[in-house]
Amino acid sequence: MSKVQLAEAIAKLETLSDSRAKHVVSLIEDLTELEALENAADLKAARAALAESGEPVPWEQVKAKLDAQFGLPRPTS
Repeated sequence: MSKVQLAEAIAKLETLSDSRAKHVVSLIEDLTELEALENAADLKAARAALAESGEPVPWEQVKAKLDAQFGLPRPTS
């Protein structure tokens, strides 16, 4: 969020009633906590993936498997 966006958000919060502003701040705090939890989960998954042994799998092979798994059409070449 840029400084301008932050200033605009604060200005909008100042126009709200105290009760409503507290609810908005509470939601922002909850979203911040959720984002931190998601980042931690992503980091854990990335570390686990890096720790896996074995040969790298070519992107074309991974893409073909995902396309088949999710029913995406294969391109004709």
